[in-house]
Amino acid sequence: MIFFKQLFVKVIRLNNWFLLLSTITLVLVSSYFIYFLEPATFESPFEGLWWTMTTVTTVGYGDVSPTTVLGKIFAMFLYIIGIGIMTIFIGKAVDFLSVRKRLKEEGKLKIATKDHIILVNWTKKASITLEELLKTFDDIAIVIIDEKLTKTPLLHEQVEFVHGNPANKEVLLQANLIESQSVMVFSSEDTVATSQADGQTLLIATIIEGIGKAYDKNIYTICEVLESRHIQAFQHVSVEEFITANDTTAHLAARSILYNGSSEIIRQLTSNTGYDLYSIDKKTTWQTYEDARKDLANHGAMLLSNGSDLSVIHQLKQPIPDNATLFIICDESSYKNIIA
Repeated sequence: MIFFKQLFVKVIRLNNWFLLLSTITLVLVSSYFIYFLEPATFESPFEGLWWTMTTVTTVGYGDVSPTTVLGKIFAMFLYIIGIGIMTIFIGKAVDFLSVRKRLKEEGKLKIATKDHIILVNWTKKASITLEELLKTFDDIAIVIIDEKLTKTPLLHEQVEFVHGNPANKEVLLQANLIESQSVMVFSSEDTVATSQADGQTLLIATIIEGIGKAYDKNIYTICEVLESRHIQAFQHVSVEEFITANDTTAHLAARSILYNGSSEIIRQLTSNTGYDLYSIDKKTTWQTYEDARKDLANHGAMLLSNGSDLSVIHQLKQPIPDNATLFIICDESSYKNIIA
């Protein structure tokens, strides 16, 4: 008993890789050894493998078993030693998965996902954005970066989390920034002055763009800017898009007063209910904007712009560039028919 107890303790202390190698070696050697001892009972090494696996996992189907004294003695050895090692191996595997799950929830693992969207800073607006993304896209991967959160704010198969300062290069690389589709930097809710909040956002954007240049990769960056007068600074570091929440709210309020009901139109276009705003590529059958407009109308969609250029309504006879990004307004079923 003392011998087996000491052996059990030593096995527990084995290196995980060595334990894995020992377990595989034990299973393979046992499969061939029982075949060598009783070739009449075990017609092939695979039969030996089947018996070994059912023995060490305590399943014991009994469809094949040793008949000789040596075979039975070896079976007893395998039952005592093999089950012990297999139990420890399974226990360590479960522990490994548990630790990995905890580290993933705490945002301490490196992200291997590609073509994902990164949301920087967990705020109320970031929460709403995440909800909209998950409702609209079934297969999009999203990575959240935040310094204040101690664990992921949402357990979801499409959502991953990185804990750390987003102004830190190593944290951004941990989120696999280089392989990301786009990055949205939300303004911090911890600061009082808008200039201070925009300053923090600008710092993060500068580091993101700097990493992109270092890796010769264009990283599409969108920033929430609290004051539109700060946009020039963001343009200077090559940020692609800006969301000016405060200014947008003020302009929308003014339009709602002047044109009653206009705010509801904007609300529908920025949510996933009813008609929505979608982006599509140029089709080979479309030569001009007029071709696209007519075809889209037949599908129940309205051509709105090419990128940020809303003047396409005055360019209907003009050819559509091959790299055009056409924005349309339609419902979800029409959109699926168009891209099918």
